[in-house]
Amino acid sequence: MISIIALTLAALAPAPELTGVSVSPAADRTEVVIQVDGAVTTRDFALDGPARLVLDLHGMGDVRHVQHNVGRGGVRSVRIAPFQPGIARVVIDLEQAVDYQVVRTGDEVRISFPNSFGDFEAWSDGASASPATEPETPPAPATAPAPAPRRQQEQTVHVTFTGEPLANVLAAFADFAGRSIIAEADVQARAITAEVRNQPWDLALEAILTANGLVATENESGVIIVKDAARIVQRQAEEPLISRQFPIRYVSADTLVRAVQGMVSQRGRAVSNSSTNTLIVTDAQSSLDQISPLIEQLDQRAPQVNISATIAFVDRTALEQLGVTYDIKDSRGNQLNQLVGGFIDENGDGVFQPDEQTEDNVVLLGGNSVAALANANYPVPSPSIQLVTSLVLGRHTLISFLEALQSVTMSDIQAKPTITVMNHRQAEIQVGQRTPIRVIEAGTGGTGAGAFPTATVDYQDTGVILRVTPHITGDQIVLDLIAERSNAIPASSDIGFVFSRQNATTQVLVQDGETTVIGGLTIVDKSNVRTGIPLLMDLPVLGGLFRNTREEERKQDLLIMVTPHIIRD
Repeated sequence: MISIIALTLAALAPAPELTGVSVSPAADRTEVVIQVDGAVTTRDFALDGPARLVLDLHGMGDVRHVQHNVGRGGVRSVRIAPFQPGIARVVIDLEQAVDYQVVRTGDEVRISFPNSFGDFEAWSDGASASPATEPETPPAPATAPAPAPRRQQEQTVHVTFTGEPLANVLAAFADFAGRSIIAEADVQARAITAEVRNQPWDLALEAILTANGLVATENESGVIIVKDAARIVQRQAEEPLISRQFPIRYVSADTLVRAVQGMVSQRGRAVSNSSTNTLIVTDAQSSLDQISPLIEQLDQRAPQVNISATIAFVDRTALEQLGVTYDIKDSRGNQLNQLVGGFIDENGDGVFQPDEQTEDNVVLLGGNSVAALANANYPVPSPSIQLVTSLVLGRHTLISFLEALQSVTMSDIQAKPTITVMNHRQAEIQVGQRTPIRVIEAGTGGTGAGAFPTATVDYQDTGVILRVTPHITGDQIVLDLIAERSNAIPASSDIGFVFSRQNATTQVLVQDGETTVIGGLTIVDKSNVRTGIPLLMDLPVLGGLFRNTREEERKQDLLIMVTPHIIRD
């Protein structure tokens, strides 16, 4: 028993007839109009390979096979034929797969879809598809179908077979799908018992064949041939082994060995020759025929990507420093000479003259004497202005220094590395240097008490480093990125170097030719130092005369941008 379930309606009396078919332009779309002189219900779906639209008219009277060669508006031909009792099938052969719409208006069923073939003249058959109608013209020669997108509607079936010969099962699927399906002679009479509900016809057929130890293959003409799986294995075991060389052009042959090894039979093997970039496969001829298309699909020229990156580093430093220092000296008593040299009064007239031989501090304990220093240990380094005043009070001299400094420093460092790499391959570019680092390992040069330290040299890569792996997905590119800028600075202690490093590691999705910012960092470092004489430095207004102030602000900005371009042939 064979049954393929579909929605049906009881036919009205008299049964509707198909009265005409026409193809006409409608703005930027093509309309196929099916004229019926009665009430019918419809079911539609799309098929691939070749592209075609199928419209089932339920509740129809008898029709015979009719084919109209149209050749316009993306329509190759229109075929009308009986499908099941009360069901007429209209098949529209297309130049390419389309997204379509079906609208029922009165006695017309309109099928419209986008027209990408330009203006055309309307066409109409002008006759009905009655039982007496003969084919208008012979079938059009088959041509290679255009690539088609996923079909708009899935073609599902509910099939039930009870002890049915395989030949009858395949005939039922062939009528339903409009495909040529045949079985080898040794399996045609095999009885099939199965039930599959609401599945696409190709998946339903595959499930039934697999459950019964059968396999289906499609030849170059599109004919599906059903064979005994065990017989195929037996034939392969009886076939002689053949070795074939496959020159690999665009990828490494070593990378294809694992993929091909999964396709060979138990007797076969696959090895690579890296010197000639050749893949050598040994297996039966039937296996080689299946492996050859796989190797052609894997050995494809990979597109390339040009990646430009910009690493900008801006360092701005603002410094303000103001200081007042004092030195009180006694020509006949104590002298603190940290700020200025020693002075002496040679003739007692109260005029101090510098004594080049007196540079050390002098402390006399033989009488009353006063000497003082203020802020002498916090001078302004490299001041922009220095103001020196001196005041003589008897045998004492007050010497004061006013020092001021204000500076603004800005450094702008930009690196723009550019690199070209194949799709799915990692590339690295570095502009910089290798800094040697001395590493001392204590107590490794001997044993026991005679152990002594040994030194080794390690190298650290510094500069601008860019590592990137692109993955092209249409007009977009997924980038695995590591961008780094670093430099070595001598350390203040004996540890060697301190490494200043700015880097970013990320994965981003970027349009072809689009610039994106993958990293940004701003560091602000402020310091404010005040030193001076206790209590006096905190006095309002006058406190500035007794203290030294230093204000420093440092800003560092890091910006990393990247722009990928797909290199098209």
